[in-house]
Amino acid sequence: MAKYRIGLVGGGGIANNHIQGCKSVLSDLGEVVAGCDPNTETLNSFCDQYDLSLRFTDVEFLIGSEEVDVIALLTPPAVRSEVIFPAIERGIHLLIEKPFGETYADAESFVLAAEQAGVALAINHELGFMKDITLMHEAHAAGAIGKIRYIAHDQFQNRTRVRGWRSQETRLEISIFSIHLIDRIRQIADSPPKSVTGVSRKWNPDVKGETRTSLTVQFESGSVGTMDSNWHALTMPENRFRVDGTKGSMLSVKRAVVADEATIHIETLDGNIEQHDCYEDHAFTKSFGESMRQLLLSANSGQEPSHSGRGNLHTMQIVDAAYLSAERGGELVKVEEIINQ
Repeated sequence: MAKYRIGLVGGGGIANNHIQGCKSVLSDLGEVVAGCDPNTETLNSFCDQYDLSLRFTDVEFLIGSEEVDVIALLTPPAVRSEVIFPAIERGIHLLIEKPFGETYADAESFVLAAEQAGVALAINHELGFMKDITLMHEAHAAGAIGKIRYIAHDQFQNRTRVRGWRSQETRLEISIFSIHLIDRIRQIADSPPKSVTGVSRKWNPDVKGETRTSLTVQFESGSVGTMDSNWHALTMPENRFRVDGTKGSMLSVKRAVVADEATIHIETLDGNIEQHDCYEDHAFTKSFGESMRQLLLSANSGQEPSHSGRGNLHTMQIVDAAYLSAERGGELVKVEEIINQ
């Protein structure tokens, strides 16, 4: 019998990635046993597809049912608090889809509540568990490139079609996509952010939010991170993640951040040159399962996972500072201004 019983709140498209990832990765550590969505048609279609007998149209009933130990919260950010606080009160562990909250202040309140209750809380930055990224973290931890000085993460894609709730979000590109890239930069920098400058553009007349972003993040360690994300790259899609250190450099190159194929290049000052094929079948789907697996291991051990809510507060600080900087025409924003708001 699976140790942890998991309920999915939200039966939209992303729920398929979560349940398929859990099935492929968790083994006997956990199992999705329940679905919850206010739309009965969506709920039944999803639960029928995956043979889930526990079905809830009201999240309060799911939380109070005592049928789940863990919730994967897949709803839009505006309704996070309606689920997070009641679940924490019941001692239910949480894996929350990004963005963690509508603002840094929201996210901080969630983290404090979870820590006081002893509940494990993680953010589903599943792309941090892709094979190329884990290899780069391992190489850095082994001292391959020395102290990190510069990080650059860029994604160019044709994403001009935006539908559903995302088309109505005023915080769009940074909040639902670039936040993944920002989190990767933040994690490998391993330092609190100090300041952010950001420029964004709203080039899609059919949506309310931005669809093009450029950021520069200065960290307290002295390292600098940059990010470019363009949803209007109509051809030549590309994803690049480069890290430069005092002893060498690392570079991941892919057609898209979610692609199965990836190649890692590592070159050091002592003349060592490595190239690693990081191909993995169904890499994107498996990353969802690994994200949940790490949360369950954290719930079991009490140790903080790499994608913890506490760590993600730094990511949310960067996100809020980026939006504020963009509103001010690219003016530098100190992170302390976000913390003290």
